Amino acid sequence: MSQDGASQFQEVIRQELELSVKKELEKILTTASSHEFEHTKKDLDGFRKLFHRFLQEKGPSVDWGKIQRPPEDSIQPYEKIKARGLPDNISSVLNKLVVVKLNGGLGTSMGCKGPKSLIGVRNENTFLDLTVQQIEHLNKTYNTDVPLVLMNSFNTDEDTKKILQKYNHCRVKIYTFNQSRYPRINKESLLPVAKDVSYSGENTEAWYPPGH
Repeated sequence: MSQDGASQFQEVIRQELELSVKKELEKILTTASSHEFEHTKKDLDGFRKLFHRFLQEKGPSVDWGKIQRPPEDSIQPYEKIKARGLPDNISSVLNKLVVVKLNGGLGTSMGCKGPKSLIGVRNENTFLDLTVQQIEHLNKTYNTDVPLVLMNSFNTDEDTKKILQKYNHCRVKIYTFNQSRYPRINKESLLPVAKDVSYSGENTEAWYPPGH
């Protein structure tokens, strides 16, 4: 087969795959309830764009030959930064700050269950405890209102929201939002593993949160 013929064959296969995936995603969307329809449609549209890139682009996504070290003076020693002191308008500067934390990962790779942020790491404090304490210290010290925003996933949202109740007395406003939910694809068929929008039982491993 000539190179042009091979390219045409690959293009036909790609188009057929995209059409098959589109049909599978449409089937999945029909299982969404009315209140989750728009959100699910947005997620599946995002997945289709990502899948299109997956079929179109060849080779590694990063050209490591183009990656260079940061300039020598870009990483400053803490003592050098500390010597500069704080600006006079520190409170107004901090009031422009929002702290966003990725909170979508589970602790399964660390032998734990639930969100990684809820793992105890020091003096029975969790990662989330330490984060809240740090921001509360800023707010109390400089009389500011720096909020904490947690980007959860469908894996961590429910457990995290239960835990957040214990911070109601803290001087930190905490907000959450969820990452998208994309279907995993079968290695051989390249079609979605999920058959409906649920993510429990047989569908537990059929979805993943992108963006890590």
